Amino acid sequence: SLARLAMGRVAAVKKKTKRFTGDDDGAETVGSLTSGIKNKQRRSEVYGKLRHERAVAKKQRRETRQKAEAAALEAGEEPAPRQIPKTIENQRVRDATHIDDLNDVDVVEQDAEDEFASYFSQATSPKIIITTSRKPSGDMFKFLENLFTVIPNAYYYARRNYQVKEIVKHGTARGFTDVLVFNENKKFSKGARVNGMLHVHLPEGPTCLYKLSSLKLSKEIKGHGRATSHYPELILNNFSTRLGHRVSRMFASVFPQKPEFKGRRVVTFHNQRDFIFFRHHRYVFEEKKGRRLPHAGHLATAEVPDHVRDSMKEGRGKRSSKKRKSVEMDDDDNSEEEDDEDSADEDSDEDEDAEKPPPVNTMIQARLQELGPRFTLRLMSVQKGTFDSKHGEYEYVRSTDTDGTRHCRRKFVL
Repeated sequence: SLARLAMGRVAAVKKKTKRFTGDDDGAETVGSLTSGIKNKQRRSEVYGKLRHERAVAKKQRRETRQKAEAAALEAGEEPAPRQIPKTIENQRVRDATHIDDLNDVDVVEQDAEDEFASYFSQATSPKIIITTSRKPSGDMFKFLENLFTVIPNAYYYARRNYQVKEIVKHGTARGFTDVLVFNENKKFSKGARVNGMLHVHLPEGPTCLYKLSSLKLSKEIKGHGRATSHYPELILNNFSTRLGHRVSRMFASVFPQKPEFKGRRVVTFHNQRDFIFFRHHRYVFEEKKGRRLPHAGHLATAEVPDHVRDSMKEGRGKRSSKKRKSVEMDDDDNSEEEDDEDSADEDSDEDEDAEKPPPVNTMIQARLQELGPRFTLRLMSVQKGTFDSKHGEYEYVRSTDTDGTRHCRRKFVL
């Protein structure tokens, strides 16, 4: 019959694949097993059947692994380590510029002599010029309005007809440390869109050009908050090469080195596959009841910083004071029916509850509220010194041929 013929062809394809590749059945894809079936309808049926069988087998393996892990936990033993899936990040090809240790002698000496050494030694404080391309649109000003809530000590200067070299010259003379120039396309028929950022560090450079994409303003983010005037904390994540380390230090030089933890604001530059994701959040630590699991992750931790514990105690005190106020109002309403001694006992019981430490089976979890804006940067070039489009010397220019990323997806620059 047709079914018997189709299954015979599947077996032939499996045998042929096994002979040439030497792999077992688990390494073969469903497509390779069904590619020899000429009938489209029958090929689709066999394909769906094989996919279903593999899904059922995968579910059974997962349930078996979960039961073994639960049994090990009940017996007081350590469960077997979980398998780490292969990703492009953990299979990354590392080149000679990869930094394994930031305390390496060469890295420390290079950091002590680069253009940002005065900032990290706290000899200078950031002072930023923010400007735009010529004839900016209304969307550009909405973006800058959000950006000024992120970057402290930033000043806006209208571009008018000034060249970037003139802005750099005047900014250096007036003690500014960085210039940020935001560009937008001019297709006003489809709507202007912010698409680039030029970052010039003063007075000696370097100059970085970025492509800006995936911009979302604060009002477009669901559940967004409003930023306060506190200096934010800064997170620079996954910049693991010499060039990435240099770019991260340039980002760090824009923000003051005195974060105000009371504001609980954090600005993140996260590098992943040479895309730099910018996020702006407010965080809060909360106590939640529940059993701490061995794979609970970084959100459930036993060690909490002192300033976090203080803020949590203040929050509990505020909640307990509100509770006491509500109880006192109820006592005043029922004062004719209750005695003074009973109300005093209730107040003392509430004070004892407020002073009780959190139970042992609670977890400290972090909750985030995005403040905005959010966008993505892609490094296009790094130029030595300040901006010079004609005679500038470039440290890096993005090219998939020269940096080797065209033929290898697991190789990255930052």
